[in-house]
Amino acid sequence: MEQYGMEHYGREFRSGFTRWIEQRADPADRDGSIEVFGVLARTCGLSGDVADLIAAMTGTTADEVVAAYKADNTEWARTQAVFDQPDLAALEAHLDAIDRWP
Repeated sequence: MEQYGMEHYGREFRSGFTRWIEQRADPADRDGSIEVFGVLARTCGLSGDVADLIAAMTGTTADEVVAAYKADNTEWARTQAVFDQPDLAALEAHLDAIDRWP
């Protein structure tokens, strides 16, 4: 897992895309692969084969998987923009939002 950068996470990796998968996956399928899919999607992109695997795991279509992935990347880009041009009020609001995550 070190080659994918997961050693930098002090806790499990939970992006919006990872949470989207978790919400739709059968409880029997909820294993470490969901976290791996999230990290790989964030660091390497989402291939068609992986989108098909996630679609099968979640009972959705590959198009729905890609849409969820793109929506999460859009949100992540907005978050990164906050950190690229720090504004203490925006940072405080972001940290408050993180504190409310499930």
